[in-house]
Amino acid sequence: MRFRLTKRGVTVGAIVLTIVVIGIGVALAASSTPQFCAACKSHVPYVDEWRLSAHDGVNCEQCHTKPGPLFFLSAKLEALQQPIHELTGDYEKPILGAVLNQSCRRCHGNDILYNPVSKNGIRVQHRHLIDAGFLCMRCHSTQAHGDAVPPGSRTYPSMDQCLLCHNNQYTTAGGQVASSRCDICHTKRDYGAVPASHETPTWIDNHGSIGILSTCSACHVKKNACSKCHNGIDMPHDDAWISQHGDRVNATGRQDCGQCHDTEEYCETCHEVKMPHPADYVGSHPKVAERVGTGTCFNCHLVANCQACHEEHNAGDPRAHQLFDGVKYTLPSESPSPTAVGTGE
Repeated sequence: MRFRLTKRGVTVGAIVLTIVVIGIGVALAASSTPQFCAACKSHVPYVDEWRLSAHDGVNCEQCHTKPGPLFFLSAKLEALQQPIHELTGDYEKPILGAVLNQSCRRCHGNDILYNPVSKNGIRVQHRHLIDAGFLCMRCHSTQAHGDAVPPGSRTYPSMDQCLLCHNNQYTTAGGQVASSRCDICHTKRDYGAVPASHETPTWIDNHGSIGILSTCSACHVKKNACSKCHNGIDMPHDDAWISQHGDRVNATGRQDCGQCHDTEEYCETCHEVKMPHPADYVGSHPKVAERVGTGTCFNCHLVANCQACHEEHNAGDPRAHQLFDGVKYTLPSESPSPTAVGTGE
C-alpha cells in the first residue's frame, strides 16, 4: 500500500496536531492550578491556607517545580501517579512539599534579596544567607500553606537560626565574618532579646536537648551562666566528668543529676548495672558479669581492680577479704595502687 501525501491529508493532520497540542497545553495549565490540586481531599487544607496567604496569586508549579521546561515536564509526568495514590491511599502522610531557592527567586529578585530588609525592629541581609547555602524553607516553610504544614516541619525566622553563623565566626568566601554584635540585626533596643523558644512552658526542662550550646553562649556570656543553675556543675560536662561523677554523686546525692536525667533509669543505660552497687554486690557480681559481660565494669574500673582480688585471693592472700567490708575505689586519674578496689562508686 502506497502512502500519498495530499492537500486534504496535510490539512486534517495539521488540525489534529493543533488540537492535540492545544489539549496538552490546556491540560498542563489546568493541572497546575490550586483548584485542580484541591480535587484531592488530602490537599484541601493546603489549598485553603494558600487562599489566605500572600501567595494566593501563585500557581502550584511556580513553587513546587524547579525552573525550566524540562523540569516542568518531568514534574508533570511524576504527578500523573498522584491521582492513583490518592485513590488507593498509598501516599506518604503527612504530605510534605519542597521548594527550592530557585523557585522562590522567580519572584523574589536580587533587588530584595541583596539588600537589607528591616521589619519590626529586625534587620536581615538575605544575601549572606544565600551565599552560605541556606534554603529559604529553613525559615519560611509556612509562607504559602500556614498551619496546614505539619508542626514538625514548620520553620520561622528565629534567633537560633541566625546565631548558627553569627555566634560561630562564620566567614564568607570574601573574608567577611558574621559578627555577634546585637545591633547588627536588632534595630530597636531589647526587641526580640529573648528567643521565642525560651517562652515555651517546657523550656526549663528541655533546653538541654533542644538548645544549641554554641548559640546559647551568644547571650549567656558569663562563665558560670550554666553552672549557677546546675549547682556548680559545669555544662556541658568536661572530659573528666565520666571518671569523676561518682564522687559528685557520693557528696551531694542524685538530685543535681535529676535536673536533666531520669536517675531511676539513666545511669543503667551506661553502667548496665545498679548504681551505686548494692551491699551484696561483691558476692553477686559474677552472675551480673555473666549476664551483661565484663565490658561494662571497665566504664569505671581498671583491670588492676579485678586482679587485686582475683589474683591475690587465688594465691591465698587474706588482704582480699577487705573487699567484703568495701574498699573505696580510686579513680583512674589518681594512679590507683594494685590493691585499690571498691564498690563501684
